[in-house]
Amino acid sequence: MMRRLFARKASPATGGTNRVFLAAFGKHPGWNDHIEDLGLETDLLVRLKRTLYLDGISGNVDSGAWEKLSERQRLEGFDHQFVWRNGRTTKNTKDTKGERGENELVVGRMWSSMDGKGRTRYPMVICAHCSGLPLPWVLQQVLPRLEEIRTRCVNTTSSVAVKSILDSSRRQLRELTQQVEVSSPDPGMPEGTLAVLARCPEIGRDHVGLLRVLYKLEQGMPADDARGGEPATRVVQGSLHIRVPACADSPSNTIRLWLSFLLEEFDSSNAMILLLPLAESWIDIIVGQPSAKEFYCIRASLEAVPRTTDIPYTLAPGFLERMERRIAASVGARATPLMGDR
Repeated sequence: MMRRLFARKASPATGGTNRVFLAAFGKHPGWNDHIEDLGLETDLLVRLKRTLYLDGISGNVDSGAWEKLSERQRLEGFDHQFVWRNGRTTKNTKDTKGERGENELVVGRMWSSMDGKGRTRYPMVICAHCSGLPLPWVLQQVLPRLEEIRTRCVNTTSSVAVKSILDSSRRQLRELTQQVEVSSPDPGMPEGTLAVLARCPEIGRDHVGLLRVLYKLEQGMPADDARGGEPATRVVQGSLHIRVPACADSPSNTIRLWLSFLLEEFDSSNAMILLLPLAESWIDIIVGQPSAKEFYCIRASLEAVPRTTDIPYTLAPGFLERMERRIAASVGARATPLMGDR
């Protein structure tokens, strides 16, 4: 049934240099099964549904992976914000599907829901494909409106009302994009993210948690990439998952901090997914092309999936020396811009 609902081909994105495309999928009481495709107008939104929902969430539901967790190991439900940064394309101009590489971002909201028959294993998801828009604007303008949409969807059992909510919200967001200045890229954070993270109390004494994260990233690279070249040239083969402390005072600042970190550590051709459980103190990060097992983290508590910062890796002296030099060099250095060409 899910595959049939997903079979429709997305329409190309057209018009304008900065656009928002609003979509929804998952479960809602207005439908007796999975929601029909609403607003999947771009290939990026189609890929997001396939990766996150059909492969990731459905894969863990069908395998019973989350049901096998004990009550202490399993999060109570879905309650996440998420960001998917599309990997940079090799083309310098807009391609035939309207996606332009680095300036392509999807932000979303996911929460526990049910269908009209009372089945609760799947969430409802709303997401916005933001094309050519600065990340600060997306976080300040789009994320809060996704929360408003969530509240309105939760308070209705009508499929007609949900479609109306999405249609009106889509129009409002597109009107807002006409006021956005995109003449210059986001300047990024005023200091390198290694320096910022090293001072985060949740990272631990002598920034040991950050050293553990850097070790995990290095171990996840092919042997010829792990110790050679600049970190920002790394390309992940497959996928790589880390769970790290939020290290910021708000969900949007958490997303901005860790996305900036990822752009210092990986080539921008890598896809990057950030999953933020709003009731918890951590963020899950997936770099590369994930399979269902990477999305196991969505419903797993710290007892099932510990933070990477808490895993007591054995760190060799040579590795420690290299990382301490990088952290010291990050102090006072400007972070990598979050959107726009490098």
